[in-house]
Amino acid sequence: MTDAQESGARETSTRTQLTDAEVLAYTSADPFAQTSTKPWIYEAKSQFLRKVAIGWVILVMAIHIFMGLTLDISFTGAAVTTIDKFAFPGVGLLISVLSWLALTRPRLRANEDGVEVRNIVGTRFYPWQVVYGLSFPEGERMARIELPDFEYVPVWALQAGDKAAVISKVRAFRDLEAKYMPQD
Repeated sequence: MTDAQESGARETSTRTQLTDAEVLAYTSADPFAQTSTKPWIYEAKSQFLRKVAIGWVILVMAIHIFMGLTLDISFTGAAVTTIDKFAFPGVGLLISVLSWLALTRPRLRANEDGVEVRNIVGTRFYPWQVVYGLSFPEGERMARIELPDFEYVPVWALQAGDKAAVISKVRAFRDLEAKYMPQD
């Protein structure tokens, strides 16, 4: 055994389990500090956002294709080339792809270790020790995960536009809360 292997073996043998307070401190300090390797019991995505994405892509592409076709109908003094006519649908395609990716990305997953919230930008895992619950305030468009110190994370995957479907998703999540969330 080499010196490096021996020191690595000593390190792993002297490591201790972190307390709940230490886990909370590390999780809040570094968003990538903790994840889960256990299978996900619960997963939710918004069908409403998917429909919005489809409508948005159709609208953006229709406008950009129309602009590409009508770009050179009348002479404006500027030289319009074939590449200019294809640039409009190309830009529309780029906007559509980015919009589709952004609007279909949100997801909420949970297992016995905690909750993973994936919104338009970023994914974050929260252990059950830091989750104070899921709330859906009246008049709001989306649910939110309540955290310590009156902080919260919006959950784009649970939209009010999903109507009855979101109610069953929230109930299923609350069943997991009752099962895994610490009682203190």
